[in-house]
Amino acid sequence: MFVTGDSVRLRAALENLIDNAVKFTEQGDVVLRVTAPRRSGKKISVTFVVSDSGIGLSLAEIRRLFRPYSQANVSIASRFGGAGLGLSSVKQLARAMGGDVMATQRRGGGTTFTFTVLLTPAEGPVSIPSGNDLGSPSNVSNGLRILSVEDNPFGRVVLNTILTELGHQAEFVGRGEDAVHRIAQGGFDAVLMDMVLPGITGVEAIGRIRALDAPVGRVAIIGMSGRSEDEAASRAAGGDVFLLKPVSPRALATALLEAKHRAATST
Repeated sequence: MFVTGDSVRLRAALENLIDNAVKFTEQGDVVLRVTAPRRSGKKISVTFVVSDSGIGLSLAEIRRLFRPYSQANVSIASRFGGAGLGLSSVKQLARAMGGDVMATQRRGGGTTFTFTVLLTPAEGPVSIPSGNDLGSPSNVSNGLRILSVEDNPFGRVVLNTILTELGHQAEFVGRGEDAVHRIAQGGFDAVLMDMVLPGITGVEAIGRIRALDAPVGRVAIIGMSGRSEDEAASRAAGGDVFLLKPVSPRALATALLEAKHRAATST
């Protein structure tokens, strides 16, 4: 049986689950299983199971595990450097693909995460583009250093996965003020600027970046929003390109190429 779906979001979710399983398993094993697909109306339901023999979770911890910014246990935070589990993002990814995710205690210790998504039936195998082929032309994928200004953990997971697929290195900040500060320090090839942020807006942050001295003030800037009406304000503030969310790998690759070209020709 062949299926097609959103490979970027699927990979982001599975990487998150596997990363957490490895992080909280000091010794033992981490296992990924895929169950046999089954029909669900016109879609195909596929279940991925990530099981670990790690420190385990109580039932009370599992109940609050998928809340945003939730660290299930204070002792876990102290032992593993306070890294958040990020599982609220996985739940959003699963639901965006018509599925869900749940956690259960594993017999003998550890935790099992069951991640289900709905995929579309396909008549045969579908060619999978390489990282350089995701965006055309491919010279956009020459390892750019990108500052992504995004305060939503779900958005960060998706963007980081896409940028990694395209061969780029991303750094994330959640506020416009922080973005201006980081750009002023130099070292970035492009900025992905969300329009709706805590503190100053993305539009104001773009304006402040453009007020910086060259060359940092001429960095390529891509405005991003879920509302098409934000495009005019983004461009008026100095944004080179505008992308409407949700963003696809090909659209982002093309936008990066265009933004870099505009920034280069304006200097």
